[in-house]
Amino acid sequence: MKISLKILGRPQPKQSARFAIRKGKSGNHFLHKFQKKEVVDNERNFAFDAKSQLPEGFKPFTGPIKVKALFVFPPLKGFTKAKLNILASGGIIYKDTKPDLQDNLFKGVADSLEGIVFNNDSQICEVASRKIYGTVPRVELIFEEL
Repeated sequence: MKISLKILGRPQPKQSARFAIRKGKSGNHFLHKFQKKEVVDNERNFAFDAKSQLPEGFKPFTGPIKVKALFVFPPLKGFTKAKLNILASGGIIYKDTKPDLQDNLFKGVADSLEGIVFNNDSQICEVASRKIYGTVPRVELIFEEL
């Protein structure tokens, strides 16, 4: 089985969890781990968009899967007309700056789709991904059973 998803909007990296020292009810201090509201909201919206594209009655993958991911970022304001023309004509300009591909971009996608497209992100055994600039910012994903 193969599932394709296209989520429109600028790809958002998943930031590392934040930590703070809190004081408990008993007066003891403890380490509190949390995510920024923006990160949680982005994951929730991504999951909602993905759910709306799945076929009716879809059951999450249960075995090993491979993923093909394309992260398309909007062109930079400093792009020359020549670069913009390349994008407009369907050419590819790779994004070689932050955010990094596997740690931040793909991790957010995998976390938001856990329990929706697959049961656990440990099922992902093969990944092919790239990040480029384009005229329509989006994330395109293809999931396939191995």
